[in-house]
Amino acid sequence: MNKNKCKVTTIEGKEFESVDSVSILDSALNSDLIFEYSCKTGQCGVCKTTLLEGGVIELQSQVALTDHQRKSNQILTCCCAPKTDVLIDAEDLSALHGIETKTLPARINTIKKYTADIIEVTLRLPPTANFKFLEGQYLDVLQNSIRRSYSIASTSSQKEITLLIKRFENGKMSEYWFNQAKENDLLRIEGPKGTFFLRDNSKPLLFLATGTGIAPIISILKRLEEDPDYEQSQPIIVYWGARYPQEFIWQPEFKKLNVDFVQVCSKPNDDWNGEIGYIQDIALQKQPGLVKFAVYACGSNAMIQSAKQLFTEAGLPENQFYSDAFVQSF
Repeated sequence: MNKNKCKVTTIEGKEFESVDSVSILDSALNSDLIFEYSCKTGQCGVCKTTLLEGGVIELQSQVALTDHQRKSNQILTCCCAPKTDVLIDAEDLSALHGIETKTLPARINTIKKYTADIIEVTLRLPPTANFKFLEGQYLDVLQNSIRRSYSIASTSSQKEITLLIKRFENGKMSEYWFNQAKENDLLRIEGPKGTFFLRDNSKPLLFLATGTGIAPIISILKRLEEDPDYEQSQPIIVYWGARYPQEFIWQPEFKKLNVDFVQVCSKPNDDWNGEIGYIQDIALQKQPGLVKFAVYACGSNAMIQSAKQLFTEAGLPENQFYSDAFVQSF
């Protein structure tokens, strides 16, 4: 069967070929161009772009798009393939060039239990692995026939990879992590992946996280702390949301960074003295100068979609909102 080959051109003038059975995003990645993406299932909306010329076919449902966005010729590059030559408003992320996605063996080094539903796992790679990533990216863990994505909580300078893992009821991978996994188990990882990384450290920075979505933010902040050339001149604010107080498993301890750290609990106990509610609402209330910030959000897709809508309605330019949504695995 012949496949229809079409040319994809970006607003920057970069070109690549795509066929009608392969998504625009995957065709770009195969051509060594890297567009914004996260889940690759159409649920998070990170890969959204505008179709300026030409037509596309939908390979999978573009769940994250609203009716208004569809009418405005916006598409998800992970879900669509071209049916004609197309022009899209997408940018190649040059910072990720040279970061190679690899499949590598990894052994569990340690398993640390924080709560009944949250653990920290460290993985060690072969000495020759040369695993490079940008702080904020994620990887896939492959265990037998199961594949799950986890953000990296460690920095690229560390010898081991740290993951924060939350239990999901009836989850196949949760069954392994919480009931079967032991030190020295052999797994495979595939990564790094995703386009969640710090773009400009000279801006005021606002981080939003729910649950173990704090992992890539830990990685980004620790990298800034390590960077001898970074001198903080702007505010750094972290809003971290959890259902219960015991789920706040990390307390920032920085020597160089000055971080305003706000914990927000949605189901507090009687001893809770912090903020109550949802982080996007609290941040909106407490940050009158929000439009000046670069916002980085990681965690539940519901939080991210709500935060993006609220913040852009409050005047934040959409191109100052970066996200990595934790979406349901099937």
